[in-house]
Amino acid sequence: MKRITLIILAAICCAFATLSAAPKKPKASTKTVVYQTTLDCENCAKKIMENVSFEKGVKDLRVDVPTKQVTVVFDAAKTDTLALRKSINKLGYKARVIAFE
Repeated sequence: MKRITLIILAAICCAFATLSAAPKKPKASTKTVVYQTTLDCENCAKKIMENVSFEKGVKDLRVDVPTKQVTVVFDAAKTDTLALRKSINKLGYKARVIAFE
């Protein structure tokens, strides 16, 4: 019985060693883009927050009503600035890129 337990334990240790030696995925490159938009009020900001935040690859989204700017942090492997701009335009607001990092 001890022998079987030791064999199972050794197999589990080998499996963990193999998994930890596997190459890791490179971190996704995140980008930040700032759009100047035509939003006017808090309801507009809420509409953008509720819709654009669910776009594929969006990590963070901030809407500043006084400056009419939308800042989006996103995974560049999953989306791009054009797709994000289209998602804002689809909501009825014009958007143009004013900063991109």
